[in-house]
Amino acid sequence: MAATVFTATSAHAQTSDTVEHVVSTGSRLSTPSYQAPTPVTSVGTIEIQREAKVDIGDVIRELPSVGVTVSQNNGGNSGLLSQANGGISTVNLRNLGVARNLVLLDGQRVVSSNLLDGGADLSTFPSGVVSRIDVVTGGASAAYGSDAVSGVVNLILNKNYEGLKGSISGSNTTMFSHRQLKVELTWGASFDGGKGHLLIAGDHTLSPDAVFVGDSPRYKAPGIVQNPAATSTNGLPYFIHVNNVGSAQFTQGGLITANTSGVGGVANNALRGIQFVGPNADTVPFNFGTVFGSNCYNGCSAAATLQGTGRQSFLASPYRTSTLFGYASYQVMPEVRASVQLNFGKSYSFTHGAFKTVSQRINADNPFLPASIVTALGAITYPTGVTNAPGQFVTVGTNNLNNYDLTAKPDMHKLCSALHAPCDRQYRVLRRGVATLDGSIGNDWSWTLYAQHSDVRQKQNIANNILNPRYNFAVDPVRVTAANVGASGLPIGSIQCRALLQPANAAAAAGCVPLNIIGQGQVSTAAQLYVNPGLDPNSGIFMAEDLFMNQEVVAGSMNGVLPFSMPAGEIAVAFGVEYRHEQAGISYSHAQSQAGNFAAGNVIAYSGQYTVKEGFVELGVPLLKDNVVQTLNLNVAGRMTDYSTSGLVETWKIGLTSQLNDHIKLRTTWSLDIRAPNISDLFSAGTRALQTCVYPTTTSPGYACQQSQNGNPNLKPEKAVTVSGGVVLTPSFIEGFSLSADWYSINIHGGIFSTNINTVVARCISGEAIYCSQLTFIPGSFTNGAPTIGLVNLSPLNAASFSTSGLDMQADYRTPLFEGDLAVNIMANYTEQQTQTAIGVTYDSAGALGGPLAYAANGTPKTRGKISVSYTEGPWSGTIQGRFLGGAVLTNGVQNLASYGVTLASLSSTGVLVSAPGNGNLIDQNHVNPVGYLDLRLSYKWSDTIQLFGSIDNATNVPQPTDGGNSIYDALGRTVRVGLRFAY
Repeated sequence: MAATVFTATSAHAQTSDTVEHVVSTGSRLSTPSYQAPTPVTSVGTIEIQREAKVDIGDVIRELPSVGVTVSQNNGGNSGLLSQANGGISTVNLRNLGVARNLVLLDGQRVVSSNLLDGGADLSTFPSGVVSRIDVVTGGASAAYGSDAVSGVVNLILNKNYEGLKGSISGSNTTMFSHRQLKVELTWGASFDGGKGHLLIAGDHTLSPDAVFVGDSPRYKAPGIVQNPAATSTNGLPYFIHVNNVGSAQFTQGGLITANTSGVGGVANNALRGIQFVGPNADTVPFNFGTVFGSNCYNGCSAAATLQGTGRQSFLASPYRTSTLFGYASYQVMPEVRASVQLNFGKSYSFTHGAFKTVSQRINADNPFLPASIVTALGAITYPTGVTNAPGQFVTVGTNNLNNYDLTAKPDMHKLCSALHAPCDRQYRVLRRGVATLDGSIGNDWSWTLYAQHSDVRQKQNIANNILNPRYNFAVDPVRVTAANVGASGLPIGSIQCRALLQPANAAAAAGCVPLNIIGQGQVSTAAQLYVNPGLDPNSGIFMAEDLFMNQEVVAGSMNGVLPFSMPAGEIAVAFGVEYRHEQAGISYSHAQSQAGNFAAGNVIAYSGQYTVKEGFVELGVPLLKDNVVQTLNLNVAGRMTDYSTSGLVETWKIGLTSQLNDHIKLRTTWSLDIRAPNISDLFSAGTRALQTCVYPTTTSPGYACQQSQNGNPNLKPEKAVTVSGGVVLTPSFIEGFSLSADWYSINIHGGIFSTNINTVVARCISGEAIYCSQLTFIPGSFTNGAPTIGLVNLSPLNAASFSTSGLDMQADYRTPLFEGDLAVNIMANYTEQQTQTAIGVTYDSAGALGGPLAYAANGTPKTRGKISVSYTEGPWSGTIQGRFLGGAVLTNGVQNLASYGVTLASLSSTGVLVSAPGNGNLIDQNHVNPVGYLDLRLSYKWSDTIQLFGSIDNATNVPQPTDGGNSIYDALGRTVRVGLRFAY
C-alpha cells in the first residue's frame, strides 16, 4: 500500500510514512517504555515539508541552539582557499565549532567532508528520504563516541517507504538574483511477499548565482576605526563607526606609498600619495583623510566605494549538488534481516579568495612609469653621501585588479578573469556503503551488525592564481638598449623583463612578458597568461589539490531487558563494540604549490591515519514506581575508547528522570565527553615561512627565524564535562499543551588551539612551558644574550578551555479549532556565557557578535527564539512564523591584558579589542538592536496525489544589522519559494 506524504500532524511529530520503530537519539536503549533523560529536539516530516528549504541544513540552522554556521547561502568559507572548506553545509551546535558536534545518518557515522574543520556536508545527504531530524543538544559521547561534545544531529531515514513521491521547487530573493531550483524523487516497493524491500531516491539542486556584498543598495563600505580625538581622559569612545572606509596602502591603478634612493636606501616621502588613474596612468593626488592602520576614511571615500575590494565579498556562492540513495533489504530468516545501503553525493561550488594586494617596488627605469614621476625622482635631493641614481624606485600599492571594473556591478566571471582574483572551484564526492544484519532474539532482545565504508574525494582548482616568481620578474621591465642588451639578443628599443637581460636569471625567466600594473586596464593578455598560466587550460600550471577522507567502521550492538527486574520494573540494557579506521590527507598538490610559489592556497601533500577500538554499555534502571513519585529512572552509560594515536580514554553519562505526577517530569544528566583531534590536527604537513622573532624579552630587537605550521601527533582528545537539568510540564487541564525547560553547562578542558608566532614566543617568555616546547634553538648560537631561535612550531596544542551555559525552552500546543486543527510551537534559547581561555586571555563571547575588532570566536545574541502558528483545514494548511534574535553587542571587552604583556598599541594589528585605559568608553554604538523576521507558509492539497506549496522567508525584508556580519542573520532579504509535491 502506498504511503502519502501529505499528513496533518503537529510540528515535531512523527511522519505517517511507515517506520520500523522510533528510537530516541538521546540514548542507545530502545525499550518502548524507556524515556531518555537527555533533551532531544525532533523536527518531523511535516515541519521539513512546511519549511520547504532548498538545503535541509537550513532547517537545522534556524534552531535557536545552533550557532554561527557556514553554508553556501551565507557566503561561509569563501576566501579561505588553503583550507579547502568552501561550499559545504554544516551545523555548529552551541556555537562550539563544527568539529564538536556529531552528525549521524540513521544513527551511523558519516565520514567528514572537510579535512581541516571536520563536519559532514549535509548537502550530500538524501533529503527526500529523511523522515525526521533529531538534535541532541548536549554531550553524548558515551552513546556515540568522539565529537559528540555539544550534541548530535541525527537524520532519521524512512527506509520502508512504498510508492512514488517527488517534488520540484524554485526560489529567488526579491533584493538580489539568487535563483535556486531543486528536484526530488523517491520510489519504494516490496517484493517476494513482503520479505524484501527496495528504495531508490535522488535529488538535484542548482543555485547558479553569486551574490556579492556590493550588490546591496545598503552597502556603504562600513568600518570600525580608532577615534583620533579620544584620549585617556576626555571620555570619548576609543573606537568609532564610519562609512566609506578604504585602503591607505593600495588602489586599483597603484598608489605611491614611498620613494627610495638607490645607494644607501634612504626613504623619502616626496612622492607619497600620488595615485595612477585611468588607462593613461594619470597622476592624481590621493587624499588619505584619516589613516587607521592600513585603512583610511574621511577623505578616501572614492577609493572605498568605487575601488573597494570589500564590495566583491560573497553573501552567497554559486553551487550545485546531486545525491543518490539506494536501499535493499531482505528477510533471510524469520528473525534475521539483511540490508545494503548505498549513498552517493556530489557537490560543486564556486568561490573566490583574497586578492593579491602588494606593495611593489617600481624602478625608475620602468618604461611604464609616467615621465613626470621619473623626472620627479631625479629632482629629489637626498642627504650628503646618498646617491639617488641609478637604483631609485617608488613603492606602489596595488590590488592587482587592474583589468576589472570595480565601479560596475560585481560579476563573478569577469572577476575571475582579472589579473589576480583567485577563483576556487570545489568538487566534492561522497560515496558510502553499509551492509547490515539485524534481528531479534525472542520478544525482548534485538541485535545489529554492520560494516561501513565511506569516503570523500575532493578536488580544488584555482586557475586564476598568480605565480609569485613570474610576477616578480614581470613587474620589473626595462627598455633594451645597446648598453644592457648583452648576449640576450633581444631587440633594441623593445620592452623586456629585466631578468631576461641578466645571465643569472635568464633561464628562470624564460618566456617572461612585461606586466604593467601602473594605471587601469593596461594588463596585456600575454602578460596575464605569463603570471597566471592557469588561465590557459592547456598550460598544466594551476593551483590544484586532491584531498581524500576515508572511514571504515565495523560495529555490533544488542539491546533488550535483563532476565531479572527491579521492584519498579525491567532493566533495559544496550551494549556494543566498534572498530573504526580513519584516513585522510592531500594526495596531490602541484609542484609550484609544494614550493609555495602560488599567491594563494599553497599546500603540501601528506597522509595520516589512526584506528579506534570502542566498547560501550548503557543501562536504564527503574528505581521507583508509584512510590512517592509515579516513576524514577536511572540512566547510566560508559564507553572505553582506545585511539592508536593517544591511547585509552573513558567517557560516561549519568542521568535521572522522574515523572512526579501526570503534570510534571524532571530530568538531569551529568557526563564526560570527548572530541578527538582530526587528521589535519595530527598530521598536516603544513608550510614554512620566514618570520621575525623577538626574544628573550618582548621588547628585544627582532631577528630572522623560521615558522612552521603543521600537525601535532602528540595531541590528546579534548575532554568536556556536561551538566543539564530540566522540567517537562504536561498539565492535564490544558489538553494538548506541553512545556520543557532545560539548563545546561558544558566545560571543555585541553581544548585544541593554535596561534601566531609572536604570541607563541611571548607566552613562552611569560612562563607558559607548553609554548616553550614549540621553540627550537640553534645549538651554540646566541642573539640578544640568549639562545637563538631557529624555528617556531605553530602546531596546535591542548592549550585552551571553552565553556558555555544557558537555558533551552520549548512549548507545544495543539487543539481543534473550527473545522480544522491549530498547532503552536515555541522554541527559545538563552546563552548565559560562552567563554574561551587561551594565551592568557579569557573572553566571554555570549551576546557579542564580533566583527573587525573582536577577540576569540564570534558569538550570537544571548536570546534567540522561534514561534510558529499553523492551521490546517481541509486541503489548506498555513503557517505564520516569527524568528527573533535579541539585542547584542559587538564586543564584551577583554580586561586586564596588561598583566599579560599586551599593550593597547599592539591591538590594531592583532584585532583584539580591549577597554581603553583610563577612559572606559570602548566603542560608540556597541549595541546591536534586536531583529525579528516574519515567515509565511501556505500549502494546498490539489488532489489525493498533488500538493502545491509556497513560502516566504523574511516577508517584511528586514535588513541585516550594519554590524551583524554573522551567519545567524538574514543577509539575502526576502526569499520566495514555490513548488509542487506528488505521491502515488
